[in-house]
Amino acid sequence: MRVRDVQHPILPQATADELSRQRAVVSLRKLLNSRVRAQNVRRFHEEGAPAFAARHGRQPQSPDEIEQALFESVDYRLWSAANRASQEMIWVSVGEPIFRDRARMEAAAAALAAAPDRKGSLTLRPGEDISPEVAGADVHLQPGGYARDDGPQDVVAGAFYETGGNIFSFGQGAGKGDSKAGVVFRLLEEDFPEIVPTRILDLGCSAGAASAAYADRFPEAEVHAIDIGAGMLRYAHARAEALGVAVHFHQMDAADLRFADDSFDLVVSHNMLHEIGAEKRRRAMAEALRVVRPGGIVIFQDVDTRFAPTEVHKVEKNWDTRFNGELFWKTYNEADLQADMTAAGFAPDSVVEHAVAAVSNINRWYVISGRKPEVQA
Repeated sequence: MRVRDVQHPILPQATADELSRQRAVVSLRKLLNSRVRAQNVRRFHEEGAPAFAARHGRQPQSPDEIEQALFESVDYRLWSAANRASQEMIWVSVGEPIFRDRARMEAAAAALAAAPDRKGSLTLRPGEDISPEVAGADVHLQPGGYARDDGPQDVVAGAFYETGGNIFSFGQGAGKGDSKAGVVFRLLEEDFPEIVPTRILDLGCSAGAASAAYADRFPEAEVHAIDIGAGMLRYAHARAEALGVAVHFHQMDAADLRFADDSFDLVVSHNMLHEIGAEKRRRAMAEALRVVRPGGIVIFQDVDTRFAPTEVHKVEKNWDTRFNGELFWKTYNEADLQADMTAAGFAPDSVVEHAVAAVSNINRWYVISGRKPEVQA
């Protein structure tokens, strides 16, 4: 359950030619990430900063000026254009099989969702405008974004997310054994072995891969998962049913949870913090604290861009804000998440930042955890 590319009937059935194109995109992205992007900071020092100084009579100072200096480098501009093009190629390579196979996928999803022996559930809120600041963006250029919903049987958003996400991750160097849920499982084993959850909440579940993994890992637990998009959730629900695990999916904003106080032992999120603004992030943290039981734990896992060693590295990592539909990437990178969690009411000595390596040891993940105080003030 933790591995990537788990086969199930909701995945589009790609032809040999389509699979070949997808593998070509993975290879291109590996090249751009491992050999080309790795030189961007050097390009700043050797080309960009000297060109900026010649133009302005001084070295770049602010993050905006560092970005300007990066674009003084011809090689950096070439990488930027190629990286943007490769991201667009992801969606073309997975979009062709999705739309060709759409009718079959939607029929399979509907049958699984209506099966008399279904294990989980799906609760949607048609007509409500949930989280418009996120719903209105094509995040990481995914066509239609997370909230895309083309009709009562639509599953396109989820199909885009899972298939496109696999190509993106493989292109970053992730292995098939790497998973976001696996990072949290490792953290629980190493740092919180006493946690044996009976009720789990997954915030911002997207296509439901992590949600299904929690249900598989903790079969005695009741697993709930939320996201803003109906199409994403239809896909996630059908995917979980196809894999034989019980997950209860809800269309809901993480900053406005419709659950009772003290109702979960474990609240998790995967790659959600960098997709939301500062105000929503703080409300989501407060809501997570509200619904977790005293002594329970909340874990936010996200990308490792916060580990940038210098201001130049940080600015280079903020490329996604302007060019990849990541509206809040820079906001996430520059946030004081420990302060946010403490201000939300988590026990101050329990708020800890972790750097957890992926199974492949090529990538690492940022994780921040906190406990609800046993006795609320």
